[in-house]
Amino acid sequence: MNPRVFDALDAEWALVCAVPGRGALVRGWLRECGALEGKWQGGLEDVLPELARRAGVQGRGFSDRWLYAVLGRAGGEGDQAQLAARLVVQAMVPAAVRLAGRLRAGRDFDETAQVVVSCLYRVVRTYPMTRRRGVSANLVLETLHWASRELARESRPEVEVSWHDGLESAPSVIAPGGGAGDPVEAAWRGLLGQQAARLGFPVGPEGVDGARGELAELLVWAVGCGLLDVARARVIAAEGREGAREAAGVSAVAWRQRRSRTVRQLRAVADQWVQAA
Repeated sequence: MNPRVFDALDAEWALVCAVPGRGALVRGWLRECGALEGKWQGGLEDVLPELARRAGVQGRGFSDRWLYAVLGRAGGEGDQAQLAARLVVQAMVPAAVRLAGRLRAGRDFDETAQVVVSCLYRVVRTYPMTRRRGVSANLVLETLHWASRELARESRPEVEVSWHDGLESAPSVIAPGGGAGDPVEAAWRGLLGQQAARLGFPVGPEGVDGARGELAELLVWAVGCGLLDVARARVIAAEGREGAREAAGVSAVAWRQRRSRTVRQLRAVADQWVQAA
């Protein structure tokens, strides 16, 4: 993985921060919405680390408040709107990195990252101000929606996913993520569930968490890359369900032979998946 796109964003942000007066301007915005108070006087380069620190203490409501306020400025015209949009994009870089890694699926990482960042900019500039809650989760989900559509046009159309806003209540903390409450992980589980359903894979009551989630991710990737056809992937997904042998009406010996063939096939697919990661 060579994240040149994100290195370039970080370098560009350093130049943005070096322009005199921008730190004071952004601090003013954040004081207006109550995200900064007192005599805190850090420069623009210090703003996002300070917001992440406060988000870790105060939680989702804090992040919603400052993101919503800045997004209200990002949809306008002129230098201040561009600065507001750039601030939000920089805040979302950790989430964008994780989305690019998830959506890569054998593609060049930088090409995938370029699509993700382009979609993120679009989402930030057009954010609907009716959505006041779960702001970071909404940004992640809509970026995921647009990026998956863009990337699907370059591959197989059957894995394209439609927008789903069912995770608006997901945590909204702009801070290093990756845990169970991470909006990127929540969005990815939602995406896998949609892809699995679109391809007709049976999903158990636990959804796409745990081992079934890992199998769903592997099968969706294999279909998208043309390593498995949809019909075979559906059979493999069904074989993993509880009571599958009884439903198939075959003997234990025949079932073990069938499962051995499946394991051999999945092992070959998994080897290619690891090489593409």
